[in-house]
Amino acid sequence: MAHYARKATLAASIDELRPAPGETAALTDVLRHWRAFARMTEALQDDAPLATILDEAAKCAALGCNAPMSKVLEVEGDGDTLVVRGQYGMGADVIGRSAGAVQAWNPAGEALTNAKPVVEPDVRLRPQDKVPAILIEHQVVTSVNLPLINRSGAYGILEVDFREPTHIGALEMSFLASVASALSESIEKYRTRSMLTADRDAKVDLLREQQHRIRNNFQLIVAMLQRNGALAKDPHVRDSFKQVERRVFAMASLYNHLLGLGDHGELVDLGRYLASMADSFHDFYGLRESGITLEINLVSGISVTLDTCTAIGTVVNELVANAVEHAFAGTSGQLTISLTRNPSGGYTICVADNGRGLLPSALEHIGLRTSRRILSSIGGQLHHRSQPAPGTAWDLTLPE
Repeated sequence: MAHYARKATLAASIDELRPAPGETAALTDVLRHWRAFARMTEALQDDAPLATILDEAAKCAALGCNAPMSKVLEVEGDGDTLVVRGQYGMGADVIGRSAGAVQAWNPAGEALTNAKPVVEPDVRLRPQDKVPAILIEHQVVTSVNLPLINRSGAYGILEVDFREPTHIGALEMSFLASVASALSESIEKYRTRSMLTADRDAKVDLLREQQHRIRNNFQLIVAMLQRNGALAKDPHVRDSFKQVERRVFAMASLYNHLLGLGDHGELVDLGRYLASMADSFHDFYGLRESGITLEINLVSGISVTLDTCTAIGTVVNELVANAVEHAFAGTSGQLTISLTRNPSGGYTICVADNGRGLLPSALEHIGLRTSRRILSSIGGQLHHRSQPAPGTAWDLTLPE
């Protein structure tokens, strides 16, 4: 799209680039042109603001032509008026001022109407009541105007002004056509970038709104499960509600963690996720109120997929829930969650407590059987080991 702007602007000036018979060009003039053009090209980086783009182009045009001033004009929304948007040698106070109507009596308006450059040798010969005031105020005599064209139509004019009669040959027109075409391309790129940024920001806002709705829905689902579980009279039904509640909580914890990262990539740092999940255990299980302390010891740098992260979170949540419900029996105690690398490869997550220990019959608890199946689906294993002192430890071992 931006290449179209460059080509269209250059094509509008092509007829003015023919040298007169016997016309020559001084090497110093050529070198001056290209030095100015090189400086402008360096200044017009992809992230340059529009004001910088316009001012640098005006500066390049003026310096390359040894002109005292130059400006970039934009067609107002009504299509009838030109307004100064960039300048060199005129003062910042001209920005936003009118540069006349898009009419034939205005050199800039004539160039825009005819879609080709207009060189006015002496502005003073035009009807003074119709000449734009800005030209009179700055004592402009010779005015060179080149249209700036992009895919959506004309942007405006690149204008170079002199305070005395000045001959503009093919060399100067060739240089100004190059500046105008580069300027048109930069304007088009800026507009495209701005539209993409606006579109991205709108999508980010929409995504953020949807994320909050999803988070609220998670909370609503958990609350509904808790309520219906409390109303159930059958202990097996209550237990089933608790199992579902824990899994929803694990998914909600992962979702909240991803939102906090602000980066929805394919891999998640497992240590950071477990730390975030552990923080939520305090409120979800009321650890402080029950006198249960939670200690975490997690290495960083272990990256896992979202599926693996969800599976691990579900199992860790199940083990923590079992400890809270059965290990302490209403007494205070300590829970520990650790993540370590294995010397032989892979990693281990340990969920341990210093409670009253685990009865052999509890090893076949339905929640533990489900946890083993979940870990097996991602290539992991769940092992139970008794602590030297009272308590229980569960090791989740997985390949990396």
